[in-house]
Amino acid sequence: MADEMVVSYSDKPVTEAQKAKDFEEHAKTYEAFMGWTKWGIIGNVILLIALYFIFIH
Repeated sequence: MADEMVVSYSDKPVTEAQKAKDFEEHAKTYEAFMGWTKWGIIGNVILLIALYFIFIH
């Protein structure tokens, strides 16, 4: 993957193929971020419920 991450400056306009590839990479990153966020929230809720029942209930 590091081989694909080489960046260079160019004045040329971005091609449609490159735009599609960039959007696909963005979609994968966004999907992974939302997945981790969802499971992080679920994990926190479970932890808080467990702590409530251990210490307060």
